[in-house]
Amino acid sequence: MENLKASLGSLGLNDADIVSICSMFRFKEYAKNEYLLREGQMANKIFFIEKGSVILGDELEDKFVTRHLAKEKEFVTSLASFSKETVSREFLKTLEPSHIYAMSKKDFDLLLQRYPTINQFFQQVIFDTLIKCQQRITDLISLDAKEYYQDILQNHPEYILRMPQYDLASYMGIEPQSLSRLKKASE
Repeated sequence: MENLKASLGSLGLNDADIVSICSMFRFKEYAKNEYLLREGQMANKIFFIEKGSVILGDELEDKFVTRHLAKEKEFVTSLASFSKETVSREFLKTLEPSHIYAMSKKDFDLLLQRYPTINQFFQQVIFDTLIKCQQRITDLISLDAKEYYQDILQNHPEYILRMPQYDLASYMGIEPQSLSRLKKASE
């Protein structure tokens, strides 16, 4: 719970508030490749990754498409499902054994009402996520596969270290065989 406490502490909350907020989270250990959320379920929780990593993706035409990697000290959920209270078109799955804290939508809404700094923090998280999504779209449109791989290697080496080749290739919008060639060429 140290990463969660540190994240909350960075918001200027006092110790009593941090303890109160942490009590709203439920801890669970997940095995590698375990789903936190499946497509078709409602995202009624927001997750904080204490240790490990989670991919957010879609299943399109019987093909898994990886859209995001969330790692330690990050929050993750299916934002559309969580905020609109609809079924999710996305899945959340661990990439490695992970320690994760979950908070219900009901508790999350109470938290936002009770603590304005938390509300501001999550607004910033949403803006940062939108900026990352826009940058990813720009990269997918403007960079060829080699340039995109070099960009990931330089700016997000943890993606290469943590994502299985299939998921990384999916994230890049290429086939796993093409990623293999890119990796060999860059060695």
